[in-house]
Amino acid sequence: MRGMAPEWLEKLLILQNRDSRRAFIEKQLGSVPRERDAAERKITQHRAAIEAAEKRVRDLELERSRLEQEIASTEEQARKYRNQQIQVKKNDEYQALTHEIASTEAKISDLEGEEIQILYDLDDAREKTAAESAVENEEIAFQEKQLAKLAAKEVQLTAELEGARAAVEVARTEVPTASIRVYDRLVGGLPLPVIVPLQAQKCLGCHLRVSAGVDAEVRGGSKMTHCDNCTRILYVE
Repeated sequence: MRGMAPEWLEKLLILQNRDSRRAFIEKQLGSVPRERDAAERKITQHRAAIEAAEKRVRDLELERSRLEQEIASTEEQARKYRNQQIQVKKNDEYQALTHEIASTEAKISDLEGEEIQILYDLDDAREKTAAESAVENEEIAFQEKQLAKLAAKEVQLTAELEGARAAVEVARTEVPTASIRVYDRLVGGLPLPVIVPLQAQKCLGCHLRVSAGVDAEVRGGSKMTHCDNCTRILYVE
């Protein structure tokens, strides 16, 4: 029974319990920066997706503008050829300008076909960008809420950790010096818990069978006894 355990064991178990809580809070607090970085990376990715979609629209708008300018320039060239054609006297010059006018008008027709396709593509890109941006903005809003929760969690855990560390220090003052030295040495080399029950001659820390001598010594109940496999302190509940 726990009430029949030696005082040093009771004090050590209290210390270990508080130490375990401190370690748990530290682990949770340590995960906050990683979770924050993950959320910020996702926000960056979602914003990049929006920017990429908007860039497709801008690129199409620039292409449409370029085509409009090229069409206007080509139409101006066609007008110049027509004006020149009116003024020429020689038939061969007239025919040459007729050829240039035909080529220019064919180019204008091709450019106008490209412009029409660009307008269709632009409408499609704008529609897709609006839909994609709505989805991406929802994800950004969700991640921003997660960041706010993480900030609140960090504040809470920081306060809890301060209290947990203070509780550990109080518990340490109540443990005999010799026992504290053993405990600190074990904690320095093993994960908590370092004080574990012995059941059916097995250490519940490493789950290996202990020797008959260790088993008998632990059941004696008064002496600090270590697992002969992992060196944890053993006790019988």
